[in-house]
Amino acid sequence: MSRRLKRQIGKAPGGRGSNPPPGPRAVARTPEQRMNRYLLIGGGFLAFGAVLIALVNHPFDPVSLGINLLAIGLGLVMGKGFGRFMFRRVLPAGK
Repeated sequence: MSRRLKRQIGKAPGGRGSNPPPGPRAVARTPEQRMNRYLLIGGGFLAFGAVLIALVNHPFDPVSLGINLLAIGLGLVMGKGFGRFMFRRVLPAGK
């Protein structure tokens, strides 16, 4: 195979060149999106723990499970408000 043909194959899109094309880049996230992700993950673990504890305890009490899940949800909303207050200089002014 000639040198010229090797170069053409290497430069072709999807070709067998030594340098593969770069993959998709990660999207830059805002501090608010990051905080929402942390709250979502933390709240999911807390809710999972509350359901697990309610299922392990005998007898099963759906009222206490509902109260626990409601308290977790209220705590997450309060945490988001507290985070927005504490980090208000970090977040963009328009949001």
